[in-house]
Amino acid sequence: MIGASADRASRVVVREARPTESEELTRLAFCAKSHWGYSPEDLEAWTDELTISPQSIDSEPTFVVEHGPRIGAVLQLGTQAARWTIECLWVHPDSMRGGFGRALVRHAAAYAASQSQAWLAIDADPNAEAFYCALGADCVGEVQAPVVGNPQRVRPQLLLSTGTI
Repeated sequence: MIGASADRASRVVVREARPTESEELTRLAFCAKSHWGYSPEDLEAWTDELTISPQSIDSEPTFVVEHGPRIGAVLQLGTQAARWTIECLWVHPDSMRGGFGRALVRHAAAYAASQSQAWLAIDADPNAEAFYCALGADCVGEVQAPVVGNPQRVRPQLLLSTGTI
């Protein structure tokens, strides 16, 4: 068991996700992504990326923040490559700016560091770049990622040192 931790600054409790929560986490992902005004066509095209399956929760470190009777945020790491990734970080729109994302990233970075990972790679949504950079991530590139209404959209590629957060 990876365990739970509390982010002292915001008193946010982070715990492991349970496979039985996959549907709730997937709904959270869709809700968070749609908050940024993406078209229904784009959201439908991202169904695979926004789905958090019971199998992925079983196989990859996945952490949540509970907020009252529901989950307010989720983060899943990808550990299959030599350099681990933040596969997803979703914060419910009602919980944004509440310290949930920061607590999850800190928890995930500490976990990754405990597993000898010095860096986490992040293929970020453009709307999340400032958040990750405020936590110390550096932009190391970008990939073209056009969407309906914005053919010039790019996704920043970031690196976050697990020792700096």
